Amino acid sequence: MSATALYQHFESKASILREIRVYGLDLLHDSLKPAFEQTDIVERMRDITRRYIQFARGNPWLYSVLMEHDQLEWDRMSQDDIKFILRPLGLLKETMAAGREAGVWRDDISIELASFRVWASVHGLCSLLNNGRFSEKHPAFPIPDEKTLIDAFADGVISTLTK
Repeated sequence: MSATALYQHFESKASILREIRVYGLDLLHDSLKPAFEQTDIVERMRDITRRYIQFARGNPWLYSVLMEHDQLEWDRMSQDDIKFILRPLGLLKETMAAGREAGVWRDDISIELASFRVWASVHGLCSLLNNGRFSEKHPAFPIPDEKTLIDAFADGVISTLTK
């Protein structure tokens, strides 16, 4: 299919990007969902963190389109579309709420703010790794391999939440 043929199906570049993003966020949601098989809330959060990073590392171009390019046109979307697109964040918020109910997290934690903070932290690591700003060859890389770094990072993020 040629690039111009796309415009027979989409009205603009923005509508093409929107479709890619909806598809990508659906894939991200599907990548995170198996973490809910974990009944231990801390393990679930750890698994969500790892799965998010694995998704970003396994789909660097798509992740970049999802998280680093222009914002979606939120004001032109229905509430149902917004809810669908925010499902990955919803899984994180659901885990935060379950942790509060189970007494796992610190009492002073705001579910909304902590969910955003976890996402922003994990996104930051994904962006650094995917953009080559941080790798095993970097002189400041604190751990000898990426998998160990990701595990230590997930543990560090979770330690800011637990009692």
